[in-house]
Formats: sequence, structure tokens, C-alpha cells
Amino acid sequence: MSRFGVQCEDLHSLVQTIDSLDVQINSIYTHFAGGIMDREGNQAQLDRFLDCSEDYVARNIPRHASATSGCCQQIGTDLDYIRPGGAIYGLCSVNDIPSSELFQELGFRPAMSVVAEPTFYKLLPAGRRIGYDGLYTTKEPEWIANIACGWSDGYRRKLSLGVGAVKNNRTGELCPIVGRVSMDSCTVRLPRKPEASDTYSLLTDDFAEKTSYTWMARTLNAANYEITGTFSTRLPRVYTSGEKIVDIMHAVDYTN
Repeated sequence: MSRFGVQCEDLHSLVQTIDSLDVQINSIYTHFAGGIMDREGNQAQLDRFLDCSEDYVARNIPRHASATSGCCQQIGTDLDYIRPGGAIYGLCSVNDIPSSELFQELGFRPAMSVVAEPTFYKLLPAGRRIGYDGLYTTKEPEWIANIACGWSDGYRRKLSLGVGAVKNNRTGELCPIVGRVSMDSCTVRLPRKPEASDTYSLLTDDFAEKTSYTWMARTLNAANYEITGTFSTRLPRVYTSGEKIVDIMHAVDYTN
């Protein structure tokens, strides 16, 4: 990838220098530049890596190349190690639709979702402006819910004004974001008065339109890992096994 490390033609001199300093070499590796649809590019990179590192097999220096994309392609998986990376969490390395569909067909599912209860909801009359700058106006009597998750928590401001939506976890209905996503909250339009027990997913553990990390990444021109990785430490981490909660960690627990 021409970021860290050395070019193939410089590997031998680097190893000589390391040996002269009496530093142990634990492994030699490359990292594929292409996504899971770029089989040809990743295979060509692997071939160059294997060729330039072949002399060190006799020294029993482990070699590895396959991260999430390589594991999905089964390219480089026969070396000494693999590095599944985002795949461990059900995250595809790229966000285009063909890659996302292939990743889903391979049986992966995101491990992460963001779930919230409304902190407040109300029936507003027609003509009521909502949020900063009043960018949304109710067209008829509408149920509006406030959810305490905003851009400071990692829910992007660019999902304002109906671009994004949240999912009612009881009915499966999508409820659009209305008004502007603010620092600590967002407002959503509900089809009816909610049940007291209703919860809503801002990020769903699937590949759905409007609520999945892949859709958000495509829509916002972002990386997949950027979507999941920027939800802040203000949000407690709830760990589940099946339908059972097994642990809850707040920021003070997992940032110390």
C-alpha cells in the first residue's frame, strides 16, 4: 500500500540491517489495498509479496497477508496467520453494494447496533417548526419523539431532514428524522402515539436502507469503520448473548 514498510526491492537490505542490530523479526506481512471485489489486484499483490519474502521461509519467519478482504476472498489464508479485523464484528471493509451483498451472502452480520428510548414525545399541531432554524414544519397533527442521541454521540448531522431514519424495534417501521440533528438529540416523526415500551434503533445490526452502517457510509461518502468507530464514549456499551444482557459498561469503565 506504500504507507509503512518497504518496497519489495528494499526488503533484503532492511532485513540485513535488522539482523546487524540483533533485533528479532517476528513476522513479515503485507496488507491488501483492494476490497473484497478486487480479487485480481489483491492476488497480484500477494504474488509480489510471496516472491520477495520467499528467502525467509527457511529462517522460519512467519508470513501473513489476509485481513478481512483476503479472508472473504480466501487469498493468502494458507499462510501462517490471518487478520480478520472488522469481519470479527461483522463489518465489511468497503461500502459499495456488490461488496456488501457478497459480505452478507458469506453469513456476516454486524455485531453493533445503537438503540434508544424516546426521552419525550408529543402530538404537535400543523404548522409547528421543529429544531434549530425551524427547517421542518409539521403538515398536519404529528407525533414527534425526541431521542437523546446527536452528533456529539456519533449520529451524523448530515442525516438531518429526512435523510436518516430510526427503526421502531416493535413494529419494524422506519420513522424519519425531522428537523436538524443537534449535539445531544434528534427528533423523529412517528406514525402514531408510541407504546410506552417502544425502543428505536438509530443503527441496526443488518444491511438495511436508512439504518445500517453500510447505507450510512455510502450516503455520507464515509468509510464503513468510520460510521461505527465514531459513536462516542458517552454511549454505554451493552453486551448481549442471544436475547440476554450479559454486561453493561459505561465510559468510566471502558476508557480507564
